[in-house]
Amino acid sequence: MNIEDETQLSKLEVQIDEIQGKSSLWQKVITTIKDHISLEEMIREQNYKPMSKEEFFQMAEELEIKESLEDLFAQLD
Repeated sequence: MNIEDETQLSKLEVQIDEIQGKSSLWQKVITTIKDHISLEEMIREQNYKPMSKEEFFQMAEELEIKESLEDLFAQLD
């Protein structure tokens, strides 16, 4: 959206603030960031399932990457 008029932006900001204050949906969608969380908590919350070495190399093989590792690293720059 392209809004250049500052008064329109201010009105929009006020409306958003009102919606945020009234909306329980907003509270469900937006979560607060924790000050501290351990790796174990993150793993549990995200339901992380590690991949075996064999699974990883099988998936890598299926990609059929032809470029050398050096060429791939050079593409990162």
